[in-house]
Amino acid sequence: MATKLPAIASLSAADVLVANEPTWLQTWRQAALATFKTLDVPYWRRTDLQAFDYAAMQLSAEASPFTIGANAPTGVVVMPLAQAVREHPAIVQAHLGSAVVASVSTYAAINAATWRDGWFVYVPKNVETDVPLHLIQGFGEGNTLMTRNLVVLERGAHLTLVEQFSGDGGPNSNAVSELILGDGATLKYTGMQTWGANVRHVGHVVAKVGNDATIEWVAINTGAAHQHIEAETNLVGNGSRVDWMAATVASDGQRLLTAPWLRHVGRSTEAHMDFKTVVKGSGYATFDGMIKIEGGSTDTITRLEEHALHLSPQARSDSVPGLKIDTNNVQKAGHASTSGEVDEEQLFYMQARGIPKSEAVHMIVMGFFEPVLDRIPLESLREQVTAAIAARI
Repeated sequence: MATKLPAIASLSAADVLVANEPTWLQTWRQAALATFKTLDVPYWRRTDLQAFDYAAMQLSAEASPFTIGANAPTGVVVMPLAQAVREHPAIVQAHLGSAVVASVSTYAAINAATWRDGWFVYVPKNVETDVPLHLIQGFGEGNTLMTRNLVVLERGAHLTLVEQFSGDGGPNSNAVSELILGDGATLKYTGMQTWGANVRHVGHVVAKVGNDATIEWVAINTGAAHQHIEAETNLVGNGSRVDWMAATVASDGQRLLTAPWLRHVGRSTEAHMDFKTVVKGSGYATFDGMIKIEGGSTDTITRLEEHALHLSPQARSDSVPGLKIDTNNVQKAGHASTSGEVDEEQLFYMQARGIPKSEAVHMIVMGFFEPVLDRIPLESLREQVTAAIAARI
């Protein structure tokens, strides 16, 4: 049995220390714990925070292993973050906490203080690979996974990465992923939450994108009973770009919320967001998205869209797109949202050609998701996710 840490509410500065870690990281953990104790529980209007009660969370003092779904591409460093602290201390210290700061929420703070799990991915300067890297995280000992992932691409590096949270157990998951892209880097990133039906998942995922760097981000959310994911693309570099797509399926009993931000900081940045949601039974999904164009950003091109399909009268989806502009120099900026049932004219057209209604609905929904699913870089995983979604429609 793994050693258990004290309950979160009673953690002391000594409890968060890990043997043989460098002094800077021990200080960093203790500062995060101090921050945690000063913060109020966040006010998330559409998330039932009782589902993420700290009193119910039991932490393990040992790490839960992650799985590499395929061999790591040549030239790419992949290892547990705890190992990277020892073997690549300068890189870890330079970037850990630079995208997701402890003060952003109590959940980010306690993650920073107590993480034991997670991976480190490092792509050196100008290393390019088209071989997808697939990393899978599940539960280990204790009832709470506290995982921290750090992905760093140096100047001119190219990587295709799939991060997947999958399996039963827990039931509490608190995950932080920091994606750091150097100048001219390209990251094709797929983040997948395919937990079991009883898991409660809180996530913070932030990408910092350098000059002329590009991230192609695909998010898949089909699992968990409760989900609250704070996601952000921070276009800090001039000429930086993001193409962001997502597919969410919420069926009976599921409450899945994603809060994505597009933050334009650099000049001549470009962003496109297209989120697709299907709700069924008593499922409830929320899209709480925002575009923020900072005062120093100029010549911005940005678009945010979210589209939802309802497959039953009891199903619910909330879409809250927003746009904040603090500059006078914008090329294009806009946001849109649609929500409704499967189009009756489409159904009539298909049924008139002999396709049963249930099959027609299935075809329409899968076509709705197809642009997102086609972006999953691993064929076997794409087929697995497609089949899982199809089975729930």
